[in-house]
Amino acid sequence: MALRDNLIPPPGLPRRLATQNLLFGVGAGTFLTGSAVFFTRVVGLRPHEIGIGLSLAAAIALVTAVPLSALTDRFGAHRMWTGGVVAQGLLFAAWPFARGFWSFLLVIACLELVATVGQAGRNVYLIEALDPETRVRTQAFSRSWLNVGWSLGAGLAALALAIDTVPAYYTLVLLNSALLLANAYFIGRLPQVPRAAAGTARRRVGAVFADRPFLAVTAVCAVLTCYMTVLMEVAPLWLLHRTDAPKWWLGVMTVTNTLMATTLQVAVTRGAHTVGGAAAASRRAGLVAALGCPVYLLTGTTSGVLTMVLLVVATILLTMAELWHSAGSWTFMAELPPTDRRGEYIGAFRMGGSAQSMIAPASLIALAVTSGGWGWFAIAGLFLGAALLIGPAARHAARSREQLPSVPAPVPA
Repeated sequence: MALRDNLIPPPGLPRRLATQNLLFGVGAGTFLTGSAVFFTRVVGLRPHEIGIGLSLAAAIALVTAVPLSALTDRFGAHRMWTGGVVAQGLLFAAWPFARGFWSFLLVIACLELVATVGQAGRNVYLIEALDPETRVRTQAFSRSWLNVGWSLGAGLAALALAIDTVPAYYTLVLLNSALLLANAYFIGRLPQVPRAAAGTARRRVGAVFADRPFLAVTAVCAVLTCYMTVLMEVAPLWLLHRTDAPKWWLGVMTVTNTLMATTLQVAVTRGAHTVGGAAAASRRAGLVAALGCPVYLLTGTTSGVLTMVLLVVATILLTMAELWHSAGSWTFMAELPPTDRRGEYIGAFRMGGSAQSMIAPASLIALAVTSGGWGWFAIAGLFLGAALLIGPAARHAARSREQLPSVPAPVPA
């Protein structure tokens, strides 16, 4: 019964939101699993062109995150979420017509921009529609169902890759387009929620950059988000170049991460719906991530089954960091911004994650893999420092938030 409670959301809006995320996960998993092949075989790109295009698109999204997310404060979360997903669906339908680098860059950059709008709308909608405890649990259920959808989509992509024809690769993008448009219809039928009363939203966009306490929380959370770079990029390269574990063991590590994210995310959110609880969850995330780094280092000195077991142990530790940090960051994004500027603040929070995605891969790979291993201690130090700082930073931001002029908050639907 307890397992079922952690897998099946309660009926009503939480279950509808989880179903929506399941659909999104199927489409995203289908496309992203086969995207590299699609870009090379259909669009005609060389590997370095894909990397350059993705980096440029990420940079564009980084500098526009705040003004685009602030549109949610002006036009409403539900409208922006629906519009962003519709635009994504239409843009994916354009992929079969893309040929060469410049058309690739145009489509991928536009996708990043509309995804920013849609994601901000979704986050603000959940904040306005649900009370704090229900909201955090709903986001946990949605994330679990997203992982299920992602796995299903990866299986569909594997089928297309096995067929290995251009029409099969068209299917990768057109299926995602259809699912996104169906998702937009689904989102459009979700109940409307009251919006925050007008107040400080008349200030110029970008005022969030003067809110140093909130930016401090954003920066610490960006450091904690390095767990994803370790799991997705650093650990695989470490396994391949510094351990004697077989290549196929990467699949076992990925399955371990996916199963934990699917079954444990809801359980670890307990108590994380307050700023204090979110800080505690994020602190635990930093501590277990720091503990996982020397375990990775140890696998470079062991052999055989022991190495394989230690790699799974390290994966478990970093995955727990992922789960705890996700629970904490959801509450920070909901509780620390002013009620009438949530979109703008969420955009700034998103910038921290985007900056981490641009800086961390090359830096952490160099620290861990090319250093011969001592860099794992430096990475552990980053996580440990973030764990020690997140509590004071969150408390300072909460106190600063309490001193802002009061603006009536919408009543959760």
